[in-house]
Amino acid sequence: MLGFSPQNLKLDGHYHKLKVTLKDPRKFAVQARRGYYAPKQVADPAEQEKQEIEEALFSQDELHDIPIELHTQFFKSSDDNAKLTVVAHVDVKGLHFRKEDGRNRDDLTVVSALFNRNGDFIVGSKKILEMRLKDDTLEHKLGAGITMRTSFDVKPGGYLVRLVVRDAEDRMMSAKSGAVEIP
Repeated sequence: MLGFSPQNLKLDGHYHKLKVTLKDPRKFAVQARRGYYAPKQVADPAEQEKQEIEEALFSQDELHDIPIELHTQFFKSSDDNAKLTVVAHVDVKGLHFRKEDGRNRDDLTVVSALFNRNGDFIVGSKKILEMRLKDDTLEHKLGAGITMRTSFDVKPGGYLVRLVVRDAEDRMMSAKSGAVEIP
């Protein structure tokens, strides 16, 4: 599968034709769309980030740009109530930090969400971890990665847990799903 991103994109909102051909069409076949509509304006980066995270959150696909682990823990406070904790572990070794004011900077957006058995969204939480790390901290203290926890008050039942992590510098993203049954 190949992707296409036009060079010299005209922000005119018009339809632009595409033509994809093979040098030797006897061996392979091509399936491609016939064109695309150009946007009328450049997307706001914050709005684009929000949209990308939302698409990943409501997708069933897993993304693996950043090494992440998803774990869940729960305890029942009564027969009808429980606290479900989503534990996100992020390996930050592969992230690219921007050097500014003597610090290594990057922001991680971590979104955790719960869905019921029918796939309906129940509740979600978004956290932004602003990392402004000294060289020593980055080199020696983050070897094991970063762990973040988000807790939700829930009723007993089955839940799909969705975790999305996005970094600001390279716009890399990972997404994982897990299931939990609270008796």
